[in-house]
Amino acid sequence: MTAQPVFFHADLDAFFAAVEQLDHPEYRGKPVIVGGERGKRGVVSTCSYEARAFGVHSAMPMNRAEALCPDGIYVRGRMHRYHEKSREVMAVFSRWSPSVQQISVDEAFIDMTGTERLFGPPELAAAKLKASVKEETGLTVSIGVAPNRYVAKIASGLNKPDGLTLVPSGGEQEFMRALRLKDVWGAGEKTRQRLEEAGLGTVPLLLECSEPLLQGILGKAGGSFLFNALRGCDPGIFTGSSASRSISSEHTFPFDIKDAETVETAILELASDVSYRMMDSGLSSKTVHIKIRYDDFTTVSIQETFDTTIKDMDDLFRRSCLLFRRKYANGVPVRLIGVGVFNLTDKPEADQLDLFAAPDSGKKRKVQEAVRALEKKRGKGLVTRARLLDRPGGREE
Repeated sequence: MTAQPVFFHADLDAFFAAVEQLDHPEYRGKPVIVGGERGKRGVVSTCSYEARAFGVHSAMPMNRAEALCPDGIYVRGRMHRYHEKSREVMAVFSRWSPSVQQISVDEAFIDMTGTERLFGPPELAAAKLKASVKEETGLTVSIGVAPNRYVAKIASGLNKPDGLTLVPSGGEQEFMRALRLKDVWGAGEKTRQRLEEAGLGTVPLLLECSEPLLQGILGKAGGSFLFNALRGCDPGIFTGSSASRSISSEHTFPFDIKDAETVETAILELASDVSYRMMDSGLSSKTVHIKIRYDDFTTVSIQETFDTTIKDMDDLFRRSCLLFRRKYANGVPVRLIGVGVFNLTDKPEADQLDLFAAPDSGKKRKVQEAVRALEKKRGKGLVTRARLLDRPGGREE
């Protein structure tokens, strides 16, 4: 008898802010805002739930956050520390299932299919996993349990923080029916506006619509996505293997981005995450994959296997931007960007000799060696690119 599919989506609560409160007991119970430099260009990366009570949210300009929450605790991000805590949490997840698909520094899908004999029914297993994460890392995690990744992703966000939401097999459509339209993952502000203008501003009304009707309002890709998503069918947004042959990371912007430079700043952060996970695993790759999702849900991707292995984060960022520029439809709003490395090997591959490659300058080599030494001692991100300090498009947790 084939086991019913069971997926957990585990999402750490206000992760960056929670780590700051964990490391600084004096911050606990107070509004903590993590982001770029205070002033007109800085933006909020994430904030604690205490700060959210004042109306502060991710991607908000820092000066606006300060006006709403003048007595908040404002801190610059410490990516090296967040990566350290992320690794601790992922190690816990890996003890519960061999199929863990990390999709960002603070969230992962866990395939729990066939594990009931080991851990009990899904809801009990999720409760035990939450308790283990809290005990071993000091952090809380919200978990959505469902028969597919998409529904699990939505479920994890409904009862934050420290939530657990179960959607039983066969109950996907009824679960979706009860949602507010803004809680449907992928139905952004522009999509909701179009639907409301058509008199279709609720999920029950949309469930009465045919797929061609929705395609007429949202376009072919957007209409098909919403038609299937509202019925609890996995529209294939979250794909990819949990195996070590690929590592990827994605970022969904809280608002659609038209500026290519802003998207490339997000690519820099993703490249940092992916390259660190790759090096930490002792793996290497020559194959880079870029995924772009536009505001109308159209998704395009490009992948290339290069002649040489990826050397470091800078190298991965350079190759990723090369592919992004080749594939991006200039000026079209971007909703999601993803960076991945495929065909990973367990040891560095022999590169083809390039007689015309310019040698690294001694100064650059010394800088790289110093940074690597710091990373080994204190964790990645201790030395952070200035471009990442004031990046827009923060995290919603």
